[in-house]
Amino acid sequence: MTNRMNNAVGTAKGVVESAATGAGVAATAARTTAFDVAKAVAGVAATVGALGFDDVLGWVGLSRKRSPLTALGLFGAGLAVGAGVALLLSPTSGEALRRELLTRLDGLKRQATQAERKVQDKVGSAVDAVKGAVTPSDASSANSHYGIEGAGRSHGGESGHHLS
Repeated sequence: MTNRMNNAVGTAKGVVESAATGAGVAATAARTTAFDVAKAVAGVAATVGALGFDDVLGWVGLSRKRSPLTALGLFGAGLAVGAGVALLLSPTSGEALRRELLTRLDGLKRQATQAERKVQDKVGSAVDAVKGAVTPSDASSANSHYGIEGAGRSHGGESGHHLS
């Protein structure tokens, strides 16, 4: 009987050890699954937390109205970034590029000065033409034609305009 009992106890020990090992494996698998689920839930929570009102509007095909100043600012920032990239990627050295830019700016300054002179000359010609078209002798004869004497002169505090 001891032999049977030893066999039964040995079998029972094997079953217990097998059950313990199986339980440990099951516990490890459950723990791993629980951690994976927790990571997934945390990721979803972070994504939902990071959503803004603009994102939700974008899903339905809407967006907030931007002011024209915002658009102008973005355009200016784009210009600045583009200019910086162009300067960084240009094949000429910095000194040569600065020299070329200064030369071009001086040329633009000269062109602006010439254009200003032309405009001043045209305005001066127009002023002279208007002055030549209206002479003081023409103005006094026109006033006498309408019977207005002494237009523009003051006589003893009077307005100087007398009707005949």
